[in-house]
Amino acid sequence: MKKLRVILLIAGLLLGALFILPLLIGVWLPDVISAPEHTLAEQRLASGHSFRVVQYWNRVDFYSTELRVTSPGGSTETHTLDGDDSKSWRLPLVVDEQRQTATVTLGGGRVRKVDWR
Repeated sequence: MKKLRVILLIAGLLLGALFILPLLIGVWLPDVISAPEHTLAEQRLASGHSFRVVQYWNRVDFYSTELRVTSPGGSTETHTLDGDDSKSWRLPLVVDEQRQTATVTLGGGRVRKVDWR
Protein backbone atom coordinates (compact mmCIF):
# COMPACT_ATOMS: atom_id res chain seq x y z
CA MET A 1 0.00 0.00 0.00
CA LYS A 2 2.85 2.39 0.82
CA LYS A 3 4.53 1.59 -2.51
CA LEU A 4 1.31 2.46 -4.37
CA ARG A 5 1.10 5.83 -2.58
CA VAL A 6 4.69 6.63 -3.54
CA ILE A 7 4.02 5.71 -7.16
CA LEU A 8 0.85 7.85 -7.23
CA LEU A 9 2.70 10.76 -5.60
CA ILE A 10 5.52 10.59 -8.13
CA ALA A 11 3.06 10.32 -11.03
CA GLY A 12 1.12 13.31 -9.70
CA LEU A 13 4.28 15.38 -9.32
CA LEU A 14 5.41 14.50 -12.84
CA LEU A 15 2.02 15.36 -14.30
CA GLY A 16 1.96 18.65 -12.38
CA ALA A 17 5.49 19.50 -13.58
CA LEU A 18 4.43 18.73 -17.15
CA PHE A 19 1.94 21.62 -16.99
CA ILE A 20 3.77 24.00 -14.63
CA LEU A 21 7.26 23.99 -16.16
CA PRO A 22 6.11 25.21 -19.61
CA LEU A 23 4.15 27.98 -17.89
CA LEU A 24 7.41 29.32 -16.49
CA ILE A 25 8.40 30.29 -20.04
CA GLY A 26 4.87 31.45 -20.97
CA VAL A 27 3.53 28.36 -22.72
CA TRP A 28 0.25 26.61 -21.91
CA LEU A 29 0.90 22.95 -22.78
CA PRO A 30 -2.61 22.14 -24.12
CA ASP A 31 -2.11 24.90 -26.72
CA VAL A 32 1.06 23.20 -27.98
CA ILE A 33 -0.79 19.92 -28.46
CA SER A 34 -3.96 21.18 -30.17
CA ALA A 35 -3.17 24.83 -31.18
CA PRO A 36 -6.69 26.19 -30.67
CA GLU A 37 -7.53 29.81 -31.36
CA HIS A 38 -8.54 31.85 -28.30
CA THR A 39 -10.55 35.08 -28.40
CA LEU A 40 -8.97 37.49 -25.91
CA ALA A 41 -11.21 40.52 -26.60
CA GLU A 42 -14.19 41.27 -28.79
CA GLN A 43 -16.26 44.32 -29.61
CA ARG A 44 -19.04 45.10 -32.09
CA LEU A 45 -20.01 48.62 -33.11
CA ALA A 46 -23.46 49.90 -34.04
CA SER A 47 -22.10 50.49 -37.55
CA GLY A 48 -21.71 46.72 -37.96
CA HIS A 49 -17.91 46.59 -37.68
CA SER A 50 -16.65 43.89 -35.34
CA PHE A 51 -13.23 43.50 -33.74
CA ARG A 52 -11.65 40.35 -32.33
CA VAL A 53 -8.26 39.93 -30.71
CA VAL A 54 -7.25 36.28 -31.14
CA GLN A 55 -4.22 34.31 -30.05
CA TYR A 56 -2.98 30.89 -31.10
CA TRP A 57 0.13 28.74 -30.79
CA ASN A 58 1.90 29.28 -34.08
CA ARG A 59 3.79 25.94 -33.87
CA VAL A 60 7.12 27.73 -34.38
CA ASP A 61 7.94 30.22 -31.67
CA PHE A 62 5.33 30.90 -29.02
CA TYR A 63 2.03 32.66 -29.78
CA SER A 64 0.69 34.84 -32.58
CA THR A 65 -1.67 37.61 -31.48
CA GLU A 66 -3.87 39.19 -34.13
CA LEU A 67 -6.60 41.80 -34.44
CA ARG A 68 -9.32 40.83 -36.91
CA VAL A 69 -11.56 43.61 -38.17
CA THR A 70 -14.73 42.55 -39.97
CA SER A 71 -16.64 45.17 -41.96
CA PRO A 72 -20.44 45.26 -42.19
CA GLY A 73 -20.11 43.72 -45.67
CA GLY A 74 -18.37 40.66 -44.22
CA SER A 75 -14.78 41.20 -45.38
CA THR A 76 -12.13 40.64 -42.72
CA GLU A 77 -8.74 42.31 -42.35
CA THR A 78 -6.14 40.61 -40.16
CA HIS A 79 -3.49 42.68 -38.40
CA THR A 80 -0.63 40.88 -36.66
CA LEU A 81 -0.02 42.53 -33.30
CA ASP A 82 2.81 40.21 -32.22
CA GLY A 83 4.05 37.10 -33.99
CA ASP A 84 6.21 36.00 -31.04
CA ASP A 85 3.99 36.78 -28.05
CA SER A 86 3.67 35.10 -24.68
CA LYS A 87 0.41 33.53 -23.49
CA SER A 88 -2.42 35.92 -22.59
CA TRP A 89 -5.83 35.08 -21.19
CA ARG A 90 -7.44 38.49 -21.82
CA LEU A 91 -6.33 41.78 -23.33
CA PRO A 92 -7.90 45.25 -23.30
CA LEU A 93 -9.32 46.42 -26.62
CA VAL A 94 -10.35 50.07 -27.08
CA VAL A 95 -12.09 51.07 -30.33
CA ASP A 96 -12.36 54.75 -31.27
CA GLU A 97 -15.10 54.90 -33.88
CA GLN A 98 -14.54 58.62 -34.63
CA ARG A 99 -10.82 58.17 -35.42
CA GLN A 100 -11.35 54.65 -36.79
CA THR A 101 -8.59 53.17 -34.64
CA ALA A 102 -8.41 50.12 -32.43
CA THR A 103 -5.88 49.99 -29.60
CA VAL A 104 -4.78 46.77 -27.93
CA THR A 105 -2.47 46.64 -24.92
CA LEU A 106 -0.38 43.48 -25.01
CA GLY A 107 1.45 41.91 -22.09
CA GLY A 108 4.15 44.08 -20.55
CA GLY A 109 2.17 47.22 -21.42
CA ARG A 110 3.08 47.11 -25.12
CA VAL A 111 0.50 49.17 -27.03
CA ARG A 112 -0.50 48.39 -30.62
CA LYS A 113 -2.71 50.85 -32.52
CA VAL A 114 -4.42 49.83 -35.78
CA ASP A 115 -6.24 52.07 -38.28
CA TRP A 116 -9.24 50.21 -39.69
CA ARG A 117 -10.55 52.51 -42.43
